[in-house]
Amino acid sequence: DELATVSKNAARAPKTHLRIKVGEVFRLGDLLKAMMMVSANDACLAAVEHVGGDEAQFVSLMNAKATALGLSDTHFSNGCGFDNPDHYSTAEDLAKLSVVAMQNATFRNLVKAEREIITPVSGYRAYVLHNTNRLLGRIPGVEGVKTGFTSKAGRCLIAKVSQNGSDLLLVILNSNRRWTTAKSLIDYGFRLTHPIQLDANHLGNVRRIN
Repeated sequence: DELATVSKNAARAPKTHLRIKVGEVFRLGDLLKAMMMVSANDACLAAVEHVGGDEAQFVSLMNAKATALGLSDTHFSNGCGFDNPDHYSTAEDLAKLSVVAMQNATFRNLVKAEREIITPVSGYRAYVLHNTNRLLGRIPGVEGVKTGFTSKAGRCLIAKVSQNGSDLLLVILNSNRRWTTAKSLIDYGFRLTHPIQLDANHLGNVRRIN
């Protein structure tokens, strides 16, 4: 596994964070676990800087990938999802991105893990990670994907659920009750005998959340 060294910039990332230390060396896979399971911004920045050389170059890669995937209503301005007027997406684009991501075995294993322990290769301190996705282990068939929160985006959730040979992907943005909403949507989705596709013209005004 690749090794990444924590920079001063990564170590001082704002919450949510693990409080990893400057100079600590982690396996890149362990940083990804911390990113995906507990939204650790310091782990995220350490991984971003390692892969991209610096955050700006990594963001360029993110935007190039978004364009390649046809995510026409998505633009990134930073590597870890901080609020910014030029950092935005939509529920539809996030769903498309999640479908692609879930085709990757490494990603699938990361987002369905309920608990992991990571340690820096350069030290002995252990970091215990408990996945912030409360649906895991509580609703049958939940396979991930990711929680999120910022002051402007609110509480968000993308969840993939498979039951009785059927798959459901839900995207919840800016919700005050994302867990209750998620359970209701999952119950409703699997009760449907035929999928319903809504015309965009019938959705009314849809607000983009930056």
